[in-house]
Parts: sequence; structure tokens; C-alpha cells
Amino acid sequence: MFMKKILLLGSVVVSTLLSAQTDFKKTAIELEYGINKPVRRQGNANVVNYVHAGLGVRYNVTNIFGYRLGLAFDQFNDDGTTAVAFTNNFINLKVEGTVALGTICNISQWTNRVNFMLHAGPGMSFLMRSTDAVTPNARLDKQVSINFGLSTMFKIIPNLSAWIDAGFTSGIQGQWTYSMDEWTEDKAALRGLDKTHVNLALGFSYYLGDQAEHADWTPNQVGNPAELEALKAKIAKAEKDMMDDDKDGVPNYIDQEPGTAEGANVNTKGVTVIEKKVVDIDGDGVLDVNDFCPTIKGVASANGCPDKDGDGVYDFVDKCPNAAGLAADNGCPVVKEAVKNLMTKAMKGVQFDSGKASIIKKSLPILDEMAKVMLANPSYNLSIEGHTDNVGVPANNLKLSDDRAKAVRAYLVGKGVAEGRMKAQGFGDTQPKASNKTKKGQAENRRVEFKVSFQE
Repeated sequence: MFMKKILLLGSVVVSTLLSAQTDFKKTAIELEYGINKPVRRQGNANVVNYVHAGLGVRYNVTNIFGYRLGLAFDQFNDDGTTAVAFTNNFINLKVEGTVALGTICNISQWTNRVNFMLHAGPGMSFLMRSTDAVTPNARLDKQVSINFGLSTMFKIIPNLSAWIDAGFTSGIQGQWTYSMDEWTEDKAALRGLDKTHVNLALGFSYYLGDQAEHADWTPNQVGNPAELEALKAKIAKAEKDMMDDDKDGVPNYIDQEPGTAEGANVNTKGVTVIEKKVVDIDGDGVLDVNDFCPTIKGVASANGCPDKDGDGVYDFVDKCPNAAGLAADNGCPVVKEAVKNLMTKAMKGVQFDSGKASIIKKSLPILDEMAKVMLANPSYNLSIEGHTDNVGVPANNLKLSDDRAKAVRAYLVGKGVAEGRMKAQGFGDTQPKASNKTKKGQAENRRVEFKVSFQE
């Protein structure tokens, strides 16, 4: 399952890369300014600072993926109300990869003036004490930084866009806190939120290049242009083929005689038919050229073929030629839901004296209902099938099941149902519905099943 998910993700990435565009401005000069705030308090370095600035160069390989070289400057201050006032400077040189999330999600289908860019990557940072009222000597702390953020971009003009960025910077292997009044010799001691700050900035991107648009505003192209043109040509040809230019009732693609005179009699291939003295051999009113059964008298609604029940299914493929039905059911009617329910009820409700073929009295009302259904639906035929469990001698079970099926048929005949409409047969223990290993299963297997068919 895990490998399937990896392969699926890989296919999505590959398809995204294949659909990415390359004809656009690729380079952008970027400036930003905003605020910052340490995540965790050390000393007094836990206030919002109003100095965060950045300068960068971004290069897009595709309209989705790129990279950026940036230089960020932050100041961490305290007003000295609870401790000694200080101003510490933080310089961060970073290399980040960029991903245009809005382009991946085809946001250009709604608007081409907004995009979202995710950026992340490592950096090298320097924390320096600028002013200190008590200890004026300078301090320097070097550390590796991890940076990531999300920018919401707004297109102003083709060469310029503005953006709002929420960024996150975390230091690794540092020895000073942001206030630089707490120091540790163990570089692994300060990690995570101890050397982490966030920033919110407003920035601008100026695009360089001769192309009309920058990668940020170049949507994905779906499909190969050559393949799309070929598909359009095929569709146009199909539309032309399906037309009937000479109005003879035969589409162009199978018309072997284009330009047939108006009103001419044609065959199924659009060829003019020379009229003969006899054009309707079977005399059913359907011309032989259009008659699917030219030597058998039929009806026009069935293209000249017989259809006694008028259901549109030819008699030679209609399994119920005397009862109108559905083509999906081979011309047979659909058995009413109430009748199906009665058959199910009868299968469980018709019972016999133990070891005999005599029907017990409480089963007779169900059979009376069955007789009414058969009399009300003269197109119904009924198959009565007897079954037993596997207790006893198989030959005896077969005979008992056959006798019981015939007993049911005899009862229905006595109620006025024609015997020729019913078939009774026993199957013994050869067709169990449930396991014979349990009493419950044996009880389910002792049954009489009723199946409706239709007269041919």
C-alpha cells in the first residue's frame, strides 16, 4: 500500500513537470520589509521588532519550481524597562527552493492575478550585538539556519508584483540567545524554539526578461499542442462524416453515392435502388430494400420483421414473443415486485407433513394467493421445484421432493390454473441453499421454489 502511494505521488509530480511551461521571464529581483518576533522568551528578547528587511534574486527553472538566493536583516530590541536595553543584529544568508502552489492547483482558471509560493531552504546566519549600555564589547554568534515561509502574491503589472510573506527561521548550533545575555558552551543545547523567530513582511518582485510574462503568472498548459490540434482535426472530420450532405438519409461516412438526387430511393449504403415490379415480396408494407426480413411478413415498427407482442424485439430473438417486454430482458416482461415477494414468501411458507407429500393446512392460503396471481396473469408460466436436506437416502429424498412439487401443482390445478402452464420437478438434496451441517441450514434446504417464466 505504501509503495502504491509513493508511485501515485511520483506520477502526479511527473505529470506536473511535463505540463510546466518554459517560455517566460525567469529572473526576479526582490525586496521586502516587515516585522519580526522571537518565538520563545530569552532575557527580554520577546517583543515585536519593527526591523526586518530582505534582498534576493530568484530564478525559475519552470513556471512551478525555482530557487532563490537571499540576504535577510533583522534587529532584536528591548526598551530596557525590565533589563538593560540592547539592540542585536541578525544577518541571514540563505538559499531556498520555491514552489508555485497556485500554479500547481491551476488557480489561473479563476484568476491570473493571485498566486501562492512556498519557499524553504538552509542558510548561514550571524547574530551580533550592536549596542549594550552595560557591556559595550561586541559579540558574534554564527549558526546554521533553517528557513521556510509562504507568500501570497499579487500581480500589479507584467514586470512587477507585490506579496505578503509569513516566514519562519530556526537556528542550529548557536551559543547565544537573541538577547545575547544567555550563553552556552554546548552548541547543541540551544535548538528548536530557543533560536527561532517569525517575520511578516511586505515585498515586491521586479521581473527581468523579454518575454511577456514571468513564471509566476504563466499557467500550466494541459496536453501537447500538436496532439490537441490532431484531436480537433479528428473531431471536425467526424462531424463532417456524420452529416448527410445529399439528404438521402445515409450519413456521409457510409454513403457510397454522394450527391444522390433529392427524393431518390436508396439502400442502407446510400446507393440508388432501381425500382422493380415487386418491391415488397412478403407484402407487409415495408419495401424490400428496407426490410430486415424481406421474405417473412412483419410490421414496420420492427423493420419488416415479425413482432407479435409489439414490444420492438423481433420474434426470432424474443424469448417471450407473446408477451410485451423489454429489450434488456430479451423481450420478456418484468415480473412485478409483489409477485417476487409472494414467491419468496411461498418458498418459506409452503410446508408438508413430515416425510410425506401432503400439504399442511396452514400453507394453503399462500397457495391460494399463488393461484390468484396465475389466473390474473395468463402470460405467466410457473416452475415448481422441490428440494430436501441430506438426511436420509438420496433416492428417497429425490422422490419425496418430486412428489411434493407435483402435490403443489395438483393443488393449483384444483384452483383453476391450467396444468400446461406449470412444470413440477424434484431435485432432492442436490441443490442446497445452506449448509446441511446445522439444523438451521437443513430447515432452509427443505423448501419448494417458484419461478415465473413467460409463454412462448
